[in-house]
Amino acid sequence: LERDLTPVANFPSGPLVVGVPEKLPVRTMQEFIAYARKQPVSMGTYAPGSYPHMVADQLNRQSGTQIQSVHYKGEAPMWLDLAGGQTQIAIGSYQAFAAVQARGVRPLGVTGSYRSPRLPEVPTLVEQGVDPRLVGLEGGLPLMAPAGTPEPILQALSKVAVEGANTPRAAQLRETFAIPNKPVNLDETRSEWARVVPIWVKLAVDLGIKLD
Repeated sequence: LERDLTPVANFPSGPLVVGVPEKLPVRTMQEFIAYARKQPVSMGTYAPGSYPHMVADQLNRQSGTQIQSVHYKGEAPMWLDLAGGQTQIAIGSYQAFAAVQARGVRPLGVTGSYRSPRLPEVPTLVEQGVDPRLVGLEGGLPLMAPAGTPEPILQALSKVAVEGANTPRAAQLRETFAIPNKPVNLDETRSEWARVVPIWVKLAVDLGIKLD
């Protein structure tokens, strides 16, 4: 990855919501972990190798849970099956979660290092004592350039990304999807990239994903 590409900017995805069916007898993530130690449970994910898939794998490794990942083609069927009780937990975007919340889905927490602006009363998983190296991450869409791209070009691309994120249209989109964070300058992007990439790589390797 680092041999072929270099980061320019990252467009954050915001906190993801962790939801369970209302009938499940748990109200916190620690209660769910205790529940999942006693009997097998299933977690819906929106794709194999996705972040929720990694979370299920690491919870099994770290906490002794018995979570089986069930992979869907996208978030809509994942949340609908959770609302119907076919699975016991799911992780996904606020926008998709909100569409099924009224159908009997309760939020247990959110991923990342800060609470969702749309669910300020719901604590983060980090606040609930889950390993921050796992659930304190915030995903996003990285803007990359080929390794060896001249520094002036990287700086110019970074500037465009930062300025674009400050437009009214971009602000409206972040509001819609409950994403308060914005791309930062190139130096900050590089620093954050160096911090989080080794964590993501370890999660992927533990899951058996080959990074060719």
